Amino acid sequence: MKKAVTIIIVVALIGVLGFAVAARLMKPKEEMQVKELPAVTVTTLSTGTIERETSLMGKIQPSDTYHVMPKTSGEIIEIYVQNGDQVKQGDPIAKIDNQKAIDSAKASYDSANASLQAAQDQANTAADALNRMTPLFQAGDVSPQTYTSTVNSANAAQSQAAAARAQLNSAKLQYDTQIEYSTVTAPADGTIQNQNMTLNGTVSQSSELCVITGSGQRKVKFSVTEDVLNNLSLGQKVTVEKNSSVYEGTISDLSRLVDSSTGLFSVEAELVRADALADGVAAKVQLVSATAYDALIIPADYVYYSSGNPYVYVYENGTAKRTFITLGITGDSEYQVLEGITESDKIVSSWTEDIYDGASVRIIDENGNIAAN
Repeated sequence: MKKAVTIIIVVALIGVLGFAVAARLMKPKEEMQVKELPAVTVTTLSTGTIERETSLMGKIQPSDTYHVMPKTSGEIIEIYVQNGDQVKQGDPIAKIDNQKAIDSAKASYDSANASLQAAQDQANTAADALNRMTPLFQAGDVSPQTYTSTVNSANAAQSQAAAARAQLNSAKLQYDTQIEYSTVTAPADGTIQNQNMTLNGTVSQSSELCVITGSGQRKVKFSVTEDVLNNLSLGQKVTVEKNSSVYEGTISDLSRLVDSSTGLFSVEAELVRADALADGVAAKVQLVSATAYDALIIPADYVYYSSGNPYVYVYENGTAKRTFITLGITGDSEYQVLEGITESDKIVSSWTEDIYDGASVRIIDENGNIAAN
């Protein structure tokens, strides 16, 4: 009985296995899935002009600024202006008591005048002697030696008189100058600022009495690095933005003297129709800090980076080859290529996650259609 049961179980197992095998063999084969090659678009580059725009902060200043200083030392005895006053060229600013200098100059003038009178008298006397002797010499009544001596004396006296006259003129100029220096006047039209004079205070020739700022015109002053400075030129255009308003200007001064505290160089630009800008306010300055002509230009989207080094994918014989490049001027949307690729290279211009160095790729056009290699 046990033997019969065992035989039945074995037969059943064989049947089950046979059915499973048959079912496996009869199942249709699954089709092998083939993954398509990554599709990319390619393009060639062209040459052109590329510029780099730089934004800086600048400070608005009057176009013309005059630092008023006395030309003589002394006590301030009159003050004619206050901060905010409008002045015209030649208007009085202050009066300086330099009476000692005036008196000294007057004494020198009087002395020089007396010396001239004496020298002129001697010259007149020598001239009269020569005039009397000339006809005698012509008549043969005076020796040549005596006549020559008289001529020389007359010439010497005239020379001394001329020197005395020059000394007098110099003394008079000094005297007039000291009188003129006693009144400090405005060097130009404008507005008085930084007036810090004190009545009866003592000033020297290095004392700043006030500042006069020119009316109307404005300029912007800003600082740049040496690299930027070397790419700027006088007359170059700049724009200034303040409170949503834009003002145009041109570079008027490029300082070659570095600021030891910042390591930067000062640049000034004259602005046009910028009367609305207040003196001393900060404003945004935009300018072209670098330009390259006939440059190989690549869109920024085509460039990738590895450890900070830029590279592109170049299409060659069905594969994408990673090629490192050297960039020059970089803008917001395009870069200048200095080395690594040429105009004839086919640059991969689209991105796919399946692309890598040496990846096999197929080319499609902008519409997704397969393109000829």
